[in-house]
Amino acid sequence: MNWTTEQILGLAPDQFTLRAGRSAATLESWPALHHDGRILWGTFASSSKRTEETAVHQPTRSFTCTCNSRKAPCRHTMALLLLWQENQSAFTPGAAPNRLTLWAKRQTLRSQRPASNSHAQETQMTQLQTGLDELELWLTDTVRHGLARLPDRPKSYWQTMADRLVDAQAPTLAQELRRLAAVPTSQANWPDEYLQRLGRLYLIVQGFRHFDQLAAPIQADLQTAVGWLPSLHTDSTIVNDHWLVLGREQEQMGHVTHHFTWLWGQESQRPAQLIELGTVSRPEGRNLPTGTVWQGALRFLPGSWPLLAQEVDGLIAHETAVSPQGFATIREATEAHSQALACNPWLSTFPMLLHNVLPHRDDDNWRLMDASGTYLPLPDKFGHGWHLAAMAGGTPSLTLFGVWHGRIFHPLSVWHQNRWLDLHIWRGLR
Repeated sequence: MNWTTEQILGLAPDQFTLRAGRSAATLESWPALHHDGRILWGTFASSSKRTEETAVHQPTRSFTCTCNSRKAPCRHTMALLLLWQENQSAFTPGAAPNRLTLWAKRQTLRSQRPASNSHAQETQMTQLQTGLDELELWLTDTVRHGLARLPDRPKSYWQTMADRLVDAQAPTLAQELRRLAAVPTSQANWPDEYLQRLGRLYLIVQGFRHFDQLAAPIQADLQTAVGWLPSLHTDSTIVNDHWLVLGREQEQMGHVTHHFTWLWGQESQRPAQLIELGTVSRPEGRNLPTGTVWQGALRFLPGSWPLLAQEVDGLIAHETAVSPQGFATIREATEAHSQALACNPWLSTFPMLLHNVLPHRDDDNWRLMDASGTYLPLPDKFGHGWHLAAMAGGTPSLTLFGVWHGRIFHPLSVWHQNRWLDLHIWRGLR
C-alpha cells in the first residue's frame, strides 16, 4: 500500500476529519504502532483514561476503529495511514492479535462475494408501497394547494414526510425531500425546479404501481431510485479491467451510510459507481484513494443504464496508467446524459469527465465553461473556484471529473501535473 499523502487526505469525508487526522498523525499520540505485513494497527491516546484501537487491513483496504465517530474513515484511521506513509519504521513488526486476524478474514470473505440485498423482500415491498401511497397523497396535496405556498411551509412539512419514507425503506426519496426543503426560493425559476423534481417523485410512485408488469431492467432502475440495491441476476454484466479511481462521495441515509467510489475502466472506457453500505454507529469501510489504479472484475448491478457495481473477487493495486477518454465539450457530455435519461428516466447522477474547461465567476456564482462558451452551473458557495481558475491560467485547459445531478455539476477531482487530485484535500476559499 504505497499511497501519497494527497491520496490519503483525499479519503477524508469532510474538512474537519482531514484536519483532525493530520493533527493526530504524530508519534507522541500513538503509544503503540504495529504491523504484520498485512494488518496495520495501533493505539491512540485520546486522553489519560481513554484509548482508541485502530486497524487497517491492507489487502482489502478495510479499516475499523473503536472510537464513537460516525465518519468513515475517522480521524484515527486517517492518522494511522499517514503515519504508515511517512514513518513505517515506527511500526513494530509482530503477529496480529487474534481479534484482528479474525476481523481480517471476515473482510477477505466479504470482498469475495457480492453484497446481499436484504431490502428486496416481499414484506419490505409491502412496506414500501404503503409509504409510496402516503407520498402520492402528499404530492397531490402539495400541487393542489399551489407551489406559491411552498416558501411559507415550515421545515417540518418536508421532514415529517421524509421520516415516513425512511420508515418505508425509501432512503433516497427521503433525502430528495430534504434537499427540496433547501431549494432557494429567491431564485427566479424556483417553481420550475420544484415542479420538475416533484414530478420525478410522482413518476417513481407510478412506476411502482405497475412494478410487476415492468421488464427486469426497469424494475432495477426503480429499486435504485428509492435507495435499494437491485437484486443480482445470473446474467449480470462482469467487466474485468484496470480501474482508475476518480472520486469518492459519502451520504448518510437514516442509519445507513452509502459510500460511493467512482471508477473508470481503461479497456472498457466505461464509468462505474462502486457502492458500499455501512452503519453510522461504527467507522468501518474500505479505502480506494483518488488517483490509484486497481485491476480486477466488477459486477454491474442490473439496470437500463448500468452504473452501480460491486467487486467480484476483490481488486488488486496496479501501476498501469489509465487514460479516460471523457468528453471533449460540455455539449457532448450533456447529450450523453440525455441518452442515458432516455434509457433510465429515474437516473439521478451522471458521471462526467470533462476536458478543456475553465471555472468562471459570474456575480456570486461559479460556472464551468468550455471554449465554445457552453457552461454548467457549479454548487452554491463552491469553495474551490479560485484554486481551479489558478490552475487553468485563464484558458479552458482543465480536465475535471465530477457528477452531474441534472442542474448542478459537482467536481470531485482534477488532472494536474500528471496526477489526479481529490478536491477534498483543499480547504475551500469563498
